[in-house]
Amino acid sequence: MKKFVQNSLLTILGLMIIGGIVEYFLRHIPNDYQYKKEFLDNNSDSIRVLFLGNSSAICAINPALISKKSFNACHNSETIDYDFEILKKYGNRLKSLECIAITISNYTLYKKLETMDPSKIKNYTIYYGINTSRKISDYSEVLSIKGITNIKRLYDYYVQNRSSITCYDLGYFIFSDLKFHYDLIETGRISALRHASKDDRYFDENLNTIKAIIEFAEKKGIKVFFYTVPAYRTFVENLDSMQLKRTINTLNDLEKKYNNVVYRNYLEDKSYSEDDFFDADHLNEMGATKFTLKIDSLINLNSELTWSKLHLSTKLREI
Repeated sequence: MKKFVQNSLLTILGLMIIGGIVEYFLRHIPNDYQYKKEFLDNNSDSIRVLFLGNSSAICAINPALISKKSFNACHNSETIDYDFEILKKYGNRLKSLECIAITISNYTLYKKLETMDPSKIKNYTIYYGINTSRKISDYSEVLSIKGITNIKRLYDYYVQNRSSITCYDLGYFIFSDLKFHYDLIETGRISALRHASKDDRYFDENLNTIKAIIEFAEKKGIKVFFYTVPAYRTFVENLDSMQLKRTINTLNDLEKKYNNVVYRNYLEDKSYSEDDFFDADHLNEMGATKFTLKIDSLINLNSELTWSKLHLSTKLREI
């Protein structure tokens, strides 16, 4: 019996050592979360326009085309609560910040990361040091991701020398093939289904988070620009219309309530064609160039249009 216990303890110890080694090497694979965190660590004080949000904004906003120094700090599937966590983490360092730009999707008010894509939470705890989760697995690469996936990650980086960084210097997505796009009909249906929410249990919580972001910015004299990125018609047609309408109406109400807030909805902007999309709910590089220049014209304080005029204008609405 004693020998059995000793062998068991040795086995457990061995597994722990192996797990620790694997964890170490996984954490040293460069990734977008690590890269963007380090960029913010080193450059927060000079950023004047900070973009937060999900994958639609990663593909839609190229900070190199923004007139003022900007950074795309968006991440795949990022939800509004993590937008706020990043903002709070760097709030005191963002000494030059003039505008926070946050993308609003049809699921922004309806979902949280733990129910949408819980495997991504560990990226915020491990690489950003955002410790909001109470689950042990969210603090470990090994415990949060399936073993076969981690083996592939190790093989791709350490054997094949394949980078897992998917963004340029300023956080904008790298398109490896500028002419390629997925089936816009199929991706429209699939993406809209993935964005749908069964209920509104997170609505009030997410709305309060948005209000907290606005009030956080208001105290620091920072403007908040909310926007909805263009999508192809097949995506829009398959969305939950009531969910979408409530989201748009809520953001319009926030714009009326707060003087430092502007919301623009470009979801069905007719100036974007099939050639502007990577898939049904993400712009490609050509579409992103058009969209970024449009956004720059609205948030650039050196343009002829001042923020107060923008806030009061009804001519520029694109709903």
